[in-house]
Amino acid sequence: MPCRIAGLYAQSRKSVVDFSCANMLATNETIEKLFEADTLEVSYEASTHILYCRWKGFQDRESIVSGGTAILQIVKQKGIQRILNDNSTVTGSWWEPAAWIAEVWFPQMIDAGLKQFAWVLSQNIFSELSARRAMEPHSPIVMAFYTCQEAYHWISPPNHK
Repeated sequence: MPCRIAGLYAQSRKSVVDFSCANMLATNETIEKLFEADTLEVSYEASTHILYCRWKGFQDRESIVSGGTAILQIVKQKGIQRILNDNSTVTGSWWEPAAWIAEVWFPQMIDAGLKQFAWVLSQNIFSELSARRAMEPHSPIVMAFYTCQEAYHWISPPNHK
């Protein structure tokens, strides 16, 4: 059962220290950075064919739509089927753009070939609620996780687990 402690959101069933995928990715030499903006970095891991999307800081409609558009183009160009979406360092609510993600972006991504979307949630409760709004209509393609390790295990091809 999740609990809220001292402004941080964590699962009570385990101690979560590092929500970020950055440490895990830094050791992988097959990572290619494909896109970078102030609020988003997108990298591709060739050995697993996973696209890593690392969102950073406060998000608004403009950053989400421009970042989402860039991700969609990469998915189309590279034929990406699996995405690890890291929101671990996202702060604040982005409730309104979450509707655009659910109603417009995810259907476009699925049409482009998306099969699995592992979403690492933010410690910020308002960001997590926004993410859950965006992903709700798209289960079981989209799964939420509190750690990068859990997300990576779910999304990785069997020979990389």
